[in-house]
Amino acid sequence: MKKGIYYFLVVVLALISACGSNKHDVDLEGIEVSFNVERFEKDLFSKGSEITASDVERLRKKYGSFADIFFFNMIRLPEGPDSSVATGLNMFVNDAEIKDVARLSDSVFTDVTEIKEGIEGFYLHHKYYFPERHLPEVVTYISAFNYAVITTDSVIGIGLDMFLGPTINYYPRMGIPKYMFSRFSREYIIPSVVKAWFQSDYDISMVKNELLSQMIYQGKQLYYMKAMLPEMHDSLLTGFTGEQLKWCEGNETEMWSFFIENKLLFSTDQAAYSKYINDGPTTNGFPKESPAKIGAWIGWRIVNTYMEKSKNINLTDLLRERDAQKILEVSGYKPEK
Repeated sequence: MKKGIYYFLVVVLALISACGSNKHDVDLEGIEVSFNVERFEKDLFSKGSEITASDVERLRKKYGSFADIFFFNMIRLPEGPDSSVATGLNMFVNDAEIKDVARLSDSVFTDVTEIKEGIEGFYLHHKYYFPERHLPEVVTYISAFNYAVITTDSVIGIGLDMFLGPTINYYPRMGIPKYMFSRFSREYIIPSVVKAWFQSDYDISMVKNELLSQMIYQGKQLYYMKAMLPEMHDSLLTGFTGEQLKWCEGNETEMWSFFIENKLLFSTDQAAYSKYINDGPTTNGFPKESPAKIGAWIGWRIVNTYMEKSKNINLTDLLRERDAQKILEVSGYKPEK
């Protein structure tokens, strides 16, 4: 246990950004949170081929609605009586590759101390900004690489098999691009949880089909993540490498000029603008050193500038403001040459 806690502290200290004082530092004194991290995959795989209808009932009693989400949405068992669910679960847990993934998950995550501590930090900051909001319990699982994180009103679920590290052979065998599975490691668990929580609260389908609005949405997401995880290094929040972050910082003016000169900000042509906000190995049309989603990074810069200019605006106000053009205009964003 002491070794696990020491490892977590070392990671946190190593990830603190070297930017001096952090504007997201807040006083958490007196704030308390209480939650559990339950290991659904251990309960499921401990029974092996002996899963019965009574075991299904027991899982439902312990895990509530999450159990049915897992049965019918994640691993897509046909709905039916508990006996048929048990039959499907037996097939799942006794599949040779699934058993191997369960073994790997158990060896990588012998305990979940650092996950709980990371989520506790998120929850403390969330309660600071949103004191009335209920915070759910946390459940870990494996779903055969179907879901990394799921959120409901009552639970946050973490798919451990999506964070086993970039060296396991299942990810490339499944055809997952390297730029994606390079981020399938434990240090991305907490930022992935916070990102999923934001997206569940602020559905991107409600955002205007326009590059600027999409950029501001993703900028708000990154601003929110930084507020919830102020000591997390920007590389883990953005998914960029350290070199890619340096590239963005060194080419901010050129990126902004490109968007302006090509009149892209108010474009509603998704085919034309999606490459600036979608994930990928790099941004097409830019140097190979550039990351994908440069529009998200610029959006973050705009939102940061907006919040610095708007002293009376808090995080809740920012998230409620849907006028992307207003945010841009108030920010007066214009990177220096």
